[in-house]
Amino acid sequence: MKNEFTVEESNLISIYTEEGTASGLGSRAKVIKSISDAMEHLEDDEMMELSLRVIVKLIDLTDQEFAELEFIVAE
Repeated sequence: MKNEFTVEESNLISIYTEEGTASGLGSRAKVIKSISDAMEHLEDDEMMELSLRVIVKLIDLTDQEFAELEFIVAE
């Protein structure tokens, strides 16, 4: 795996993966789009930075690599 995800990054991805899975849209491209769309509404600099890091890492993955990952919200 080229880029490992931090707990915070995994949590963010899991939110959009679960949301997409419920509607059948849990693909890497859909998660990237959902995070990008949500960024328009962010006012917190740390969340903006986190979102950007996640998008860059997701873009670097192949669809196959993404499909092999399991994202679970850590508490």
